[in-house]
Amino acid sequence: MAKHSNNKVYFGMTTTEKEKLFTGVFKENKDIIFRLCYTSLNNKDDVDDLFQEVMINVWRSLENFRYESRISTWLYRITVNTALLYNKRFKTKSNRFMNTEPLVIDENHQSADPFHNNNEEDLKILHKAISQLKKQDRIIIGLFLEDMSYEEISEIVGISVNYVGVKINRIKTLLAKSMEEVK
Repeated sequence: MAKHSNNKVYFGMTTTEKEKLFTGVFKENKDIIFRLCYTSLNNKDDVDDLFQEVMINVWRSLENFRYESRISTWLYRITVNTALLYNKRFKTKSNRFMNTEPLVIDENHQSADPFHNNNEEDLKILHKAISQLKKQDRIIIGLFLEDMSYEEISEIVGISVNYVGVKINRIKTLLAKSMEEVK
């Protein structure tokens, strides 16, 4: 690897290599990371702040990625951990994370709604129901709705694959009940 005098080296990775890797990772994963942030917080203003914090954490940690898992799994784990810390840090603000206004993703995130549902009323009801779940359950259902396998969810959240299945079934039951009560 060539070392340039004005190109700092991070654990065997030059600044240019790190920037290139970060740009690729960002382009490929920004939408799902944004939706996971939204599922975790459910408040558009806070989601933007959390998204930025996640991306800063990814930048800071990028040279430490050991390729023992897929980079997307590693990214989602950073997102989940950052969201949990963010929630904990701002927990004292009353109902800050229970805003159920529908998500409108701006041109910077260029994505459809987070749950691929074209019925706006059902989407609002789903968001409200999800916002009433426990933190870990919101994260799990967010990952599930992103079509991640139980194995991926298990690795990201840090629970067994079997328990992921149990949790998803319980969450689905809670969401169905909550949505029926609203309708």
